[in-house]
Amino acid sequence: MDEFASAKQKIKELAAELTNSPLNEATTRIRIIDRLLIECLGWKHGDITNEPYHAGDYADYELGQPATEMIVEAKKEGYYFSIPAGLEGRRQIDIATLLEDANAGKAVKQVLKYCQERGVPIAVATNGRQLVAFYASRQDGVPPLQGRALIFSSMQEMHDDFQVLWGNLSREGVAMKNLQRALLGRSIQAMAPGKLSDEISNYPGFRARTSLETDLKTLGDLFLQDLGSSSGPLSKEFVEKCYTQNDALSQYATVSKEILRSRYAALRDAAEVESEPATTRKGINQKLTATIMTEALSRRPLVIVGDVGVGKTMFLRNLIEVEARELLGNAYVFYIDFGREPALSNDLKAYVLERLVDQLREVHSIDIEEGAFIRDVYKTELARFAKGVFGPLAQSDPAQFQMREIERLQQLAGRTDEHLKASFDYLKTRKRRSPVIVLDNIDQRPPEFQDEIFLIAQSLADGWPGTVFVTLRPSTLYESKTKGSLAAYQLRVFTISPARVDRVILKRLEWAYEQLTESQESGAFATRFTINASAMQAYLDVLIKAFTEDRELNEILDNLSGGNVRTALEFLTTFIGSGYVSTSRVLEVAGRGSIYTVPTHEFIRAIVFGDYDYFYPSASKICNVFDISTDDGREHFLMCLVLAHIERAGVAAGRSGYIDVANVYRYAQELGFTQEQTGSQLVRAKDWNLIHAPEGRNMEGPFRITTVGSYMHKSMVKRFAYVDAMIVDTPITDIAFRRLITNIFPVRERIDRAEKFRSYLDQQWLKLGSSDSGTAFDWPTASGQLRADLELAKEKAERAVSRRTNWY
Repeated sequence: MDEFASAKQKIKELAAELTNSPLNEATTRIRIIDRLLIECLGWKHGDITNEPYHAGDYADYELGQPATEMIVEAKKEGYYFSIPAGLEGRRQIDIATLLEDANAGKAVKQVLKYCQERGVPIAVATNGRQLVAFYASRQDGVPPLQGRALIFSSMQEMHDDFQVLWGNLSREGVAMKNLQRALLGRSIQAMAPGKLSDEISNYPGFRARTSLETDLKTLGDLFLQDLGSSSGPLSKEFVEKCYTQNDALSQYATVSKEILRSRYAALRDAAEVESEPATTRKGINQKLTATIMTEALSRRPLVIVGDVGVGKTMFLRNLIEVEARELLGNAYVFYIDFGREPALSNDLKAYVLERLVDQLREVHSIDIEEGAFIRDVYKTELARFAKGVFGPLAQSDPAQFQMREIERLQQLAGRTDEHLKASFDYLKTRKRRSPVIVLDNIDQRPPEFQDEIFLIAQSLADGWPGTVFVTLRPSTLYESKTKGSLAAYQLRVFTISPARVDRVILKRLEWAYEQLTESQESGAFATRFTINASAMQAYLDVLIKAFTEDRELNEILDNLSGGNVRTALEFLTTFIGSGYVSTSRVLEVAGRGSIYTVPTHEFIRAIVFGDYDYFYPSASKICNVFDISTDDGREHFLMCLVLAHIERAGVAAGRSGYIDVANVYRYAQELGFTQEQTGSQLVRAKDWNLIHAPEGRNMEGPFRITTVGSYMHKSMVKRFAYVDAMIVDTPITDIAFRRLITNIFPVRERIDRAEKFRSYLDQQWLKLGSSDSGTAFDWPTASGQLRADLELAKEKAERAVSRRTNWY
């Protein structure tokens, strides 16, 4: 029997069981309403909250998870609703008609109050035998008491017209918004109107660079990233000069220090693993250096865990080549980077072993296939062989004995895994040198690949000499620990926190400057570039000055990168040679003996637009917080409202800054937003790294704010450079403003357009009615600061025009 048929049978049985004896409110709930909701309408026990408290009142039921979708007010059985003559049997009735009856009117107004206080859309009043359902929280401008209600006058009507009851008030029916269609006479809220970008024929366009800017971009990539990532002779020098300690908290993050400190706290609970920070304020954690040796004895790999871009690879290179160099001085270090390795064959173990053999030969000058080495490795086996059945041949037929001996050596060295293990054992015993094997960036591969690599790491650690490192992301560790290959093992985990972005950037720039100077002195600087070494040095001087002295620029880079060093470096290299930065002016100022000051708006435009003429969300790392999913202009603020609420409530709640997703939905509902609007913005916030959920939880939460999310609602929305870029990607719900906001390029006209956009947002905020509600995000305040930034931009543009210079 399917769920619908089963539920219909249950309501038939329930009607038959009821007696004529009157029931009080509690008994009505237990005997009728509980069964009606769970057995007959398919709601789960986990969906239902009994008598939740809110603002001094208790509702009888709240239904829906994580967001409340319906409130049910239970009245005692003798509390009857009188339906005017001639209206019995109708499924819909004007609520105004119901209000004519005192009992019905009291029940309707009571549940309406609960719903409006909580922002819940569907209200139900029932005594178990009669039921009234209506929309209590509407966004169409119609007062709820002037709307219509779904009504069942008896249990028999519920049974006879069960398809209507089920279709509108069952768990699935509520999820499908069937009652909204039935009572409001319309479908789910209309989609947002089109964007200005839809009308631009060449959108997103491509920002042309001059030959000077193109060459600068190429050299920026070369000196800031490529050289530092090479495995050649620069590697050790790069690590020594560019490694930045990972224990210091950001000085520019706009979130609380407690959130920064508790980065991996949720992982310990979710994956049930014990972990230690890999670094302390005094340097490398001494437990880690001690563990490098002891874990070789306990036969398990060391797991290094860190978020994307925090510097796991850099940490390991520094550990091996600098910090623990003395400790590992007699070690053979092997490094396999699966982020750089080409596509691999199906036999991963054979591939790993092959790379170990290659590196032993190429890096450590030991060829395990060399005859003399093989004889040394198997000296004991050869002695035993000489005493065996072929021993007499050594005297009677030396040539034959030698052939038999070679065959035996071929057998011993024939299997790569056994021969490599024997070679490592030999090197440890005879040379007193053990291997240290690093399997890095395996989390850039598919999950099944990661599981197999970890099993290989486990087999290398178990029974082989030496120490094995494996690097993972927290999400990868969680998945593998709860569902994959790591579930069967007791792990030794060390976590990597992000390095301070400002220090990383400065060290990279200073190192690039040194490399550039050396290449210039040696004549190695390529003559094919239109920019010479001196000009490149002048450009680096600009950046070094900016990131040494400009707090605002550091704040932007630190927060928008979210602690991801890789992203911060990408932002930096995007700025270098960007078509949004006047390179010729930078060099012109340098030619006068001065150092150009980087305006923050140039940096923001460079990282927001990238290589395009317009903001292109598919290619940008910056989120448009004004984007909407419906034709409701109030939704322009929902992202910022949610972000600010998560941040404020998270700080107040402790728990490492996390708050339950139900808390977020409830908050948004109280402001009048639908669950679909809130859900859409939460998904976007999660996808754009504005909020974070513990590993394995995804959209079910709980959530906490990230530095990116915090900076977006606190700072970016108040900047002309950001708002100007977002206009083409933001639907305008007011047709009058939509006609005023057009595609333009001159800076003065874009400032005027941004002012119109600000006025449009001001009007939409008034519809929200939240100016006195104590919301954590207040658009009027942000609007005032945006207006001030627009005035400043206008002044600079006017000065630029007077100098006949392109300022913006």
